[in-house]
Amino acid sequence: MTTNNARNFMKTLAPLCAALLVAVALSGRITLGSAQVVPGTAPSVAALKVSAYANFTDPSENAFSVEVPKGWAAVGSVTRRAALQISPFVRALSPDKMTYLMVGEPTLLTYTPPNPMTTRLGWREGSLHNAGLGGVSMLLRYLRGVQFAQLYGQTALAGLCPQMRLEGVQERTDLAAAADKMIPTVIPSVSTGGEASFSCRHGADNMAVRVDAVTRADRNGVMWNVVFLRAFITPQTQADAAQEALQHMTLSFRFDPRWLQQQNELSRRSGQAIQLQVEQAERAEQTVISKLNATDENFTHMDDIVSGYSTYRDDQTGQTYKLSNANPGKWVGDGGRILSTPNNYPPPWTPSARPLTRID
Repeated sequence: MTTNNARNFMKTLAPLCAALLVAVALSGRITLGSAQVVPGTAPSVAALKVSAYANFTDPSENAFSVEVPKGWAAVGSVTRRAALQISPFVRALSPDKMTYLMVGEPTLLTYTPPNPMTTRLGWREGSLHNAGLGGVSMLLRYLRGVQFAQLYGQTALAGLCPQMRLEGVQERTDLAAAADKMIPTVIPSVSTGGEASFSCRHGADNMAVRVDAVTRADRNGVMWNVVFLRAFITPQTQADAAQEALQHMTLSFRFDPRWLQQQNELSRRSGQAIQLQVEQAERAEQTVISKLNATDENFTHMDDIVSGYSTYRDDQTGQTYKLSNANPGKWVGDGGRILSTPNNYPPPWTPSARPLTRID
């Protein structure tokens, strides 16, 4: 296959690949090492014990099921940016609001690394472009798995747990190899895996944070994706138990065969029918994102006792939000997803984030 033909072939498949890579990654039986416990003061919380699990089913499309710790608050869904560009995610929050387990991320995209053509066109890193069939691609340099794990922790998770500090990073070739085995692709590609460990403060306790990520780039430099992403925030002495529960979640993740068949059928539908499905999914996504925002808020509840709340306004829509002051950066996406960062810079991996204005 010539380079031009390969590029055209991959551009056509890009949205589908993005959807399937993230989807299959969540269902892969990937075994990880034990979590790193960050040294520090022992937290004054009860031991984390998960004696049973309960089944959680995607409420938007019945696309998947996953086992989450029984009695924990759980939220998740398949969010659909386009007919063939999906991002499954699941969150589970312990009853004492001290342990937060995360698989996937609803704001992930397909990414295009800068190249001579994008430079000639004047495209800037962070700009969004049509990836075909309604999909969206962001111009962003390739990030190895360990780099994305660190970036995600320092942006998305730092907004949940104040005083986030990087404790260490590690390349994970074993994780990348496992992802390649479970997620084969006909496109010549290279995958890299990594983990990043952090410490932070939640309420009065010292916390351990870990992010595992695998990213994959095609060899022609046309696109790259985050094919596996998961994380936890928990008291330092609970890291092993949190890792075990998170491992159980990812191994129990299953897609419904009927949904997979319907997803394959989407690729054969007319443009009008595809657009209708996307519009319906966008309406359902607004409800799911609201629940995810509420779950994030529920976790940060203890930090609010110290930092307090303020009112923030979305100048574009006029809508106001009562949010914690634990981290100064407040951002909202077009779908209503609220993200907090420890500085005045938006998360660079998510699209269309605009700042919220503090009004009191």
